Amino acid sequence: MSVACAVLALVLVLLLAAPVEVERVLALVGSTPVLASDAELAELAGLVPREAGEDDASYRRAVVDALVALELRWQDLASAGMTSRVQADVDGAWAAVTRRAGGEEALRERLAASGLGEADLRALVARAAVVQAYALSRFAPFTRPTADEVETLYRQEVVRSLERDGQPVPPLDEVRASLEEILRERKLDAEVRRWTGELAARTQVQRYVP
Repeated sequence: MSVACAVLALVLVLLLAAPVEVERVLALVGSTPVLASDAELAELAGLVPREAGEDDASYRRAVVDALVALELRWQDLASAGMTSRVQADVDGAWAAVTRRAGGEEALRERLAASGLGEADLRALVARAAVVQAYALSRFAPFTRPTADEVETLYRQEVVRSLERDGQPVPPLDEVRASLEEILRERKLDAEVRRWTGELAARTQVQRYVP
């Protein structure tokens, strides 16, 4: 064996013996992995609100669940050829992320400190914006509250809460618009959850986060 061949063989042995860092997979949605870096990006961007008093492990599970749900919805849109047809305010979504981060420069510094790329974050934000816009356009007709629903919410939540705390109760007409908005958000959330549940029922999802 020549000296060159011997050196090449030694290099190959060393390369094969060296540990290779593989990014951790937190979940599989079909054959698509949800990676640890995806979760870090979502956390860094504040895409998943953190509950008061929520510990790190619980929050990471919530982030992974949100990413799994996003992937399920995205795959549904992709299979229907909708991902490029939805009119989404991607610029507005990105602006909201930068505001939460304290500005463009602060966001870049946080990304650099985490070893994450801005392009990957922009792609994640854009995907979330597209899915959100699609869900709003698809389910908006089913989120209109009825007069009875508004009155029930007023009696059961507003009046009871304020009377319990000894606070004055405003007339229904003064808070009607706010109550209608609350009901629309709740109904939209319920429709999106139902849609996501149907997608999860026909897609193999595996989670690797305890």
